[in-house]
Amino acid sequence: MKLPSFTTIVSVLFLSYLGNLFYSIWVMVQPPLCTSEGLCLKSFLLRKPNLELTIFVAPQSNPRGTEVIFVNSFLLPNYNVSYERLMSVELPRLTKQNGTLYAHVFLSKAQETLYTGDKWTKLLTDPETVYTLVPMFIYKEPEYKIFQLLQDGENVKRNVEKPVTHIKAVLSVSMLTEPLHLSQIHMPSDIYQYIRLYGKKQEYLPIFLYNSLQDRSFNITKINKNTTHVPILLRYEPLSYTGLRILTQTQLAMVTLLQFGFKNKDIDEIKAIFDTNHYLLLISIIVAFVHILFDFLAFKNDISFWRSRKSMAGLSSRLVLWRAFSQTVVLLYLFEEKASMLIIVPSVISSIIEIWKVFKIIPIDWKNLKLKQITLNRAEEDTKKFDAESMKYLSYVLYPLCAGAAIYSLIYEPQKSWYSWSIKSLVNGVYAFGFLFMLPQLFINYRLKSVANLPWKTFMYKVSF
Repeated sequence: MKLPSFTTIVSVLFLSYLGNLFYSIWVMVQPPLCTSEGLCLKSFLLRKPNLELTIFVAPQSNPRGTEVIFVNSFLLPNYNVSYERLMSVELPRLTKQNGTLYAHVFLSKAQETLYTGDKWTKLLTDPETVYTLVPMFIYKEPEYKIFQLLQDGENVKRNVEKPVTHIKAVLSVSMLTEPLHLSQIHMPSDIYQYIRLYGKKQEYLPIFLYNSLQDRSFNITKINKNTTHVPILLRYEPLSYTGLRILTQTQLAMVTLLQFGFKNKDIDEIKAIFDTNHYLLLISIIVAFVHILFDFLAFKNDISFWRSRKSMAGLSSRLVLWRAFSQTVVLLYLFEEKASMLIIVPSVISSIIEIWKVFKIIPIDWKNLKLKQITLNRAEEDTKKFDAESMKYLSYVLYPLCAGAAIYSLIYEPQKSWYSWSIKSLVNGVYAFGFLFMLPQLFINYRLKSVANLPWKTFMYKVSF
């Protein structure tokens, strides 16, 4: 019996993983129903209380009473409906000195009479109040200064500056509004941390938390020592149990990504995924997974093709060198622009593969550090001749265009540094004229009247998505 191919095995494993993933998501969003009356927790929301939000700010996460600044209190007339209010927030002195800022948000029963005492202390000790801490600051490096390099080259060193405090423009909080009966013994760990027992420990207070998915690192306000107040939008969002589990699991995943070296810019791109309809999100996840599968199979077939390749007949050596060079330039440009890790990681893999191909067509004797002698057959000699001929014609067009674009950029466009200009000029050439480097391979195919030597499986997987 013929064994299944590697592609078939990978595809079956992929579909099995995808099915298991969706089953795990379905199990995750099912509420932990009670199996015994004595182990049930009832929701405080069954009392239908009138609730209000009270906001304080302070420069520390655990401040003393004298460091706290009261912002405002807002009634939640219907906590099943989204709610927004614009606030003018006074900044503490330490925050204005490039310090931090935390919002301390309390959810409590609405006060029937105006309370004029120490509201901070009262809310901290109130058994019917829940609380969440929201970091409202981001340390962000100033935007790069740009210069006319031919005129202001000596100023380039001024780009090194310390990060400064920026305040988030949106304060997002959410609450589970489904009055569920939750099981104490089957409580998920990510939900358990938000459970606050009330009364005789058979009732839980509203599950209230900071919604970091609504944050965006670009939606911020830069401050300095002269800034006294900043506008902040308070945004309240009701959550179903499904939405709560997605929020808590996603927040845990983002913490893990930050620990692995991902930046706020990368996290923003992930958060943007959740700004869409749930059904579209599901379709996007499926498409993304299929795209990853096709990328993997393209890489696999590309490596298999070149590992088994013993001859360069019908293949353009200059195209291989160009791909290695262009992929490396693109990778350096991504690092220079501090691109997302989601983009950099695939680019690193592609660069390694392309450089590996170069060593396949240019064998090196590593012991003596010199090129090995290569004996070409008739087909390889014809291919090399056609490759050189096509490159001669291409150079008449490509080199003047790239040089002209680089000179124009140097004279008329401001740059961050000489290195930045060099990388930008190279990558502009790659993006603008890279398609021209397909001409040598096309020319070889035309002169040889054959396309039999091309890696068709790799091409098909790459163009499929």
